[in-house]
Order: sequence, then structure tokens, then C-alpha cells
Amino acid sequence: MNKCLNIIVYYDNDEEVKKYIYQVASFAMGKVDIALVINKDEKKLASKLIAEIKEKLSISVNVYNYGENVGYLNAMLKIVASRDVDEYSYLILSNTDIIYNDNKFFEILLHEEYESKIGCIAPNVFSAKTNSYSNPHYKERISCKKIKRNIKIFTYPRLAKVYLELANLKAKKIRKKEEESCYVYSPHGCYMIFTNSFISKISGYIYGVKLYSEESCIGELLRKSNMKCFYDSRLKLVHDESAVTGKINYKKRFMLWKESLEYILDEFY
Repeated sequence: MNKCLNIIVYYDNDEEVKKYIYQVASFAMGKVDIALVINKDEKKLASKLIAEIKEKLSISVNVYNYGENVGYLNAMLKIVASRDVDEYSYLILSNTDIIYNDNKFFEILLHEEYESKIGCIAPNVFSAKTNSYSNPHYKERISCKKIKRNIKIFTYPRLAKVYLELANLKAKKIRKKEEESCYVYSPHGCYMIFTNSFISKISGYIYGVKLYSEESCIGELLRKSNMKCFYDSRLKLVHDESAVTGKINYKKRFMLWKESLEYILDEFY
């Protein structure tokens, strides 16, 4: 059991998915399988892409189509509920707008003997958008007060839009520096690595919303499982932030964000 299952989502983004899978296949050395969940295929290009990948690449790609958009975290949870994943040391849930700037990424991950209490590993994420580091994301548990404040902000789309624009400007100005490895509350949602032992503890769990706040949900599930999240600075990658979710109307996006925060508050606090 020295292998990873990388779960990714297809959302009418054939070129991005293709680029990502080709990238992984170029240096995974047979140590990574891909699970592709079809959430949206209005352009009907997914089958053509899958056929090309299976013809040209040796990487294993299994396709899952649940007939609806199941969201991000639930894409992984549904796979875990429907198949045996015991052959994998790690399950990775990631965006496809990811660039690996170190082709030893999986080699480092698979050769490290992490402590048994670690249920999630957060890689070293550099944001191309803000030219700064995104991980460690949250070192401490988010306060109830902050969650309630953000719910109010996302209740009003115009306010939420300004809030996010200011947050991006602040991130660009501060340019968060790279930090040394440490324990944290949660990973950055763009790339989350889960140990098999943690996955076995949360098998059967269903995330109550489709999108957003997944990292907070993971942070809380780790707490409930008496496990921890470890930020490993050696696992380097770049988040290109093409933002597939950006295709969603911004008012709907903010509504989904608000609903996710309400779910986290009701479910865990």
C-alpha cells in the first residue's frame, strides 16, 4: 500500500483536466491513480478526453458520473462509500488548476512516515494570483464569532464582492512568506491529502452542502476523530487559480458560500 488516489472534478473544463492529468502522468511513476468525477459536461467533451487519455497515457483513470453535480468534497466521499480504497496510502482531493513545481512531490509524500495521529497533510501552496503562500491556511480553529460575521457579509452580494476584493489586495500587499512545517487546524481547500486511517473514520459521512468551507469541515472532522492536520513545507505546488467555480454567477456563489458557513456553524459549533 504505497500509492495515491487523486480525486479530481470535471466541470466543463476539459483542457484544464487534460493538462493536469498529463502533468501527473509525466512523473507519478505508477504511484498515482486518478478518479475523475463528472459534475458538469454540457459541452459533451468528457468522453473524448477520457478516450484520449486512456489511449496515450499509462496512468489509471476511473470515471464516476452520478448524474448530477455532487460538489467537491462529496465527490470524494461518494467514491469512498462505493469502492474499496484500502490499496491506497493516501487519497488526494485536489483542484485541476495545480502546477507541480517539484517532480518529486509524490516521492516525498510516499516515502515519509508521518505520525499515526496525522489524518490530513497540507502541502506548501503558492498562489499565483496573489504571489504569496496560501498554506498554512488556518493554524487555529475559526471562532464562532468570525463565522457569524462572514455569514452576514455573504448575505449581501455587493458587500461580499468588496470584502473579497479587499482580501485579495491585502494578500498581494502582505505577500505571505513561506513557513516551516507545523501542525495546523485545516488544509487549503485546493489540495488536501488524507491518510487512509482518517478516511476509514469518516466513511459514510456526507457533506451537507455542495461547495465551499470544505477545509473547515475537514478541520472539524479531524477534531472529532482525534486526529491532526500537518502542514508539510516540502510538498511544494502552485495554485494557478483559474477558478472553475468562477463560472458560477457571483450572487449564486455568495449564496452557496453563506449556506456552507451556516452548515459548519450548525453541524460543529
